[in-house]
Amino acid sequence: MWENPNILIALLAVPFIILLLVFEHFKRKATCMKYASKQAFSLLSSENTRINIIRRVSLVFAYIFFVLALAGPRWGLITTKVEERGVSIVIALDVSASMFCEDIKPNRFKASMEKIKILASILKAEKFGLVGFAGKAFTVCPVTGDISSFQVFLNEIDADVIPYPGTDIADALKKAKESFAKDMNSKVIILFTDGENLQGNPETILPTLKGINVFVVGVGTPEGEPIPIRDEAGNIKEYKKGDGGRGETVISRLDETMLLKIANSTGGKYFPYTSANSDIERMADDINSMEKDKFGSESAGNSLEKRYYIPLTAAFFFVFLDFILPFVFRKKTIYDSFGALAILIIFFTARPSQASNLSKGNRAFKNKDYFKAEKCYKKELEKKSEPEIYYNLGNTYYCEQKNDEAEKQYKKASTFGDIDFKGDLFYNMGNNYYRKGDFGASAESYRRALSVNPSDEDALHNLELALKKKRDKNKSDKGAGSQNKDKKKKGSMSKEDIERLLNVVGNMEKNKNKKRQEKMPDVRKDW
Repeated sequence: MWENPNILIALLAVPFIILLLVFEHFKRKATCMKYASKQAFSLLSSENTRINIIRRVSLVFAYIFFVLALAGPRWGLITTKVEERGVSIVIALDVSASMFCEDIKPNRFKASMEKIKILASILKAEKFGLVGFAGKAFTVCPVTGDISSFQVFLNEIDADVIPYPGTDIADALKKAKESFAKDMNSKVIILFTDGENLQGNPETILPTLKGINVFVVGVGTPEGEPIPIRDEAGNIKEYKKGDGGRGETVISRLDETMLLKIANSTGGKYFPYTSANSDIERMADDINSMEKDKFGSESAGNSLEKRYYIPLTAAFFFVFLDFILPFVFRKKTIYDSFGALAILIIFFTARPSQASNLSKGNRAFKNKDYFKAEKCYKKELEKKSEPEIYYNLGNTYYCEQKNDEAEKQYKKASTFGDIDFKGDLFYNMGNNYYRKGDFGASAESYRRALSVNPSDEDALHNLELALKKKRDKNKSDKGAGSQNKDKKKKGSMSKEDIERLLNVVGNMEKNKNKKRQEKMPDVRKDW
């Protein structure tokens, strides 16, 4: 692969340079013989002829290697590292029955989901985790800097994740606190709830939240609304009643008293829900003003290592050889020095090429500026067609939710034969197909990833998920049944995060199975 392949056209001049040097040699020989006898010329020029031939060959090789250096040879995949700083944020989302009241359109739960998505898009450089809670709290997504994976979990969360009715804000705060790593200093919990706390006492957990700012979004209205109960078709068949279904219709209202206390006690703020995004924007400004943690050095993208210094070193060697030979044999002339001097001047005045669009695109991708990354990768493809450019452009489209475009770029990258990241390519193709709902193609991509790297546990795990989704999709309209809620992007999480995600999926399945197998406890307030 070459940085500037167009420069290689200069190599076409090599035969002409050789012919010119040969012509010059014989012309010089003829001139000398004109003024000296053949015997004298032979004695004078035998040694010089050998030296001149070596010097001219050296100049030809110096020219060749110098052109190769300017063309910028590249091979060997490298990963660019950049230092990341940000704030660790855990979203605690209320998924209890009262969050499906429709005093906030379309309902409290869906309105909260939209706010979270907007917040994640604004705070691009932060790490996010997700806790869902009702009667108990449950970690849905551990804290991660991979926004795409976070959004996958966010899209999958629903009331079925938590098989315990009611609302326990204290347990939600406790579980959110446990989601932070010990070395995290800038920590924020954002609580989305209507404030109707039916179990536990949030005041008992507040003293343990030292060093954690809790921002609270109160979702609902003081007037409140009945809690709808829907049939399988999604139509409202009745409204929830108190006393285990035997009492009066329950009216769920926004309770701001406890929410204000939580926010004020932890150095956070309370934001009443607004249909506009002013609440989220003000919250984002407050978070951006906080001191940032150092997240470490993270990958900014794949690229081929620049190797221009190898031919440049060879060019310098041949220039040096041409320059030094006359001194060794004490027969240096002005003409002999001129060629070496000219190339040395070019060598020392040559400017290094500017950073390629590929490098710029990688940096923009790491900074989550996907629009700029897409633009840079497209510009680079106008100059050359290389697999890592298609691959990185595909990843950019994937993060932009442009799944069809991502698929096209992944396929183009896969047409190249020997590439170092083929396992990652097939893995990401599987993720893209999974998001599109093409679970058959997703499973096949994961199989291809495993054929490249049989020890890839992530690919094996996601293959099982894709095959299960495929089986569920082929079932009758009775329903998809219990579904796994995991999809990860390789290389974007630490080993610890991956292990925690595997536990999350296992626990979610256990919870759903438990919900089907066990009789739910009789509670009077289950909303």
